[in-house]
Amino acid sequence: MHTSFKDIVILANGRFPKASHSRSILDQAKIIVCCDNAADKLIRYGRIPDVIIGDLDSLSESTRSRYRDRLIQIEEQESNDLTKAVNYCVQQGYSSVTILGATGLREDHSLGNISLLLEYNKKLKANIISDHGEFSLVQSGIAVPSYPGEQLSFFSVDNRVRVTSEGLKYKLDGLQLHNWWRASLNESEADQFTLHFESEHALILYRLFR
Repeated sequence: MHTSFKDIVILANGRFPKASHSRSILDQAKIIVCCDNAADKLIRYGRIPDVIIGDLDSLSESTRSRYRDRLIQIEEQESNDLTKAVNYCVQQGYSSVTILGATGLREDHSLGNISLLLEYNKKLKANIISDHGEFSLVQSGIAVPSYPGEQLSFFSVDNRVRVTSEGLKYKLDGLQLHNWWRASLNESEADQFTLHFESEHALILYRLFR
């Protein structure tokens, strides 16, 4: 089933969206899949979740009782609730999702959720949007739409990878990303940029919103 990024939203149990752009995505979503207690937050916001999934250990009794027809309880602890929600979307045949609420509270959860984009990429297209920016993936040799002055950072889970760039203010010329800061705080110079590297993993891209 073909879906655009903003049709299907997964609301994770991090900081609830506050910025206008992230709330707009929430308001316009066709289907919202909530991770556990994120359902309580969404209901307080004024929207009803379509699906509530996870181990449900933090879901309120009132929500559990009132919306029991849309609960999917998965108690296994080998994956977190966000991954359970992504797997549900894959099973439904969705081709892409936007993830909100994946950052902003516990930093360890935030880092884990961001890194999981690399796992989700094997199943469907996913991005994470916070109140401040967007995390997505960049493949080698693929031109990425941008605009002059866009603030960008790149991260790699492979500390051996070397990256060369086109269209960035601070050019990367075989730069080894042996630490997370190495390709951070860059800037686009054109309406697109391209990265070239050799790795089995994509790079994680962070775009800072204006």
